[in-house]
Amino acid sequence: MNHPLKLGGILFLITAICVGILGVVNQVTSPIIATNEIKSEEAAMKALVTEAESFVTVEDIDSEEIKKVCIAKQGSDVVGYIVRMEPNGYGGAIKMLIGLDAQGMIKGISILEHAETPGFGADAEKESFKGQFVNRKTPLKVSKTTPADDEIQAITGATITSNAITQAVNTASDYVMSHQTEWGNQ
Repeated sequence: MNHPLKLGGILFLITAICVGILGVVNQVTSPIIATNEIKSEEAAMKALVTEAESFVTVEDIDSEEIKKVCIAKQGSDVVGYIVRMEPNGYGGAIKMLIGLDAQGMIKGISILEHAETPGFGADAEKESFKGQFVNRKTPLKVSKTTPADDEIQAITGATITSNAITQAVNTASDYVMSHQTEWGNQ
């Protein structure tokens, strides 16, 4: 009778030690991971609006879809905007940045993180898909066949991902164009 209690106590002790070690490792690595994510996002922002010298974060965003908006500046001149969005693709949230110039032309998109299916939705990271957005105006639609001027070629087998990203680009552009005058010279 005492034997199962002894084994249970030993198992509990081993589990408690492992949980404690994982907690310490998490506390040590969390700030490093957060710092690396910020650096990665800043690098992506600079790659999208290359002429920007600085980025000013817009404080009040009145949209649940928009996670963050930054005004890209060269000196005191606005040269563009960066919008962070997290549309739902097939595998969950797609964390992405959308770069726009001051006139609303798409400068590019950057996929920061996703859980899309490898070989399908994960192809959204490829330049062959992302490059379709560059120097385009919204609204854009997704096409499964040869795209027209206002369409993006869907990723084969990943229409949900293609639609989610394209809709996010449309939303970001609409939001920036409707709010840029109120942001003025932030």
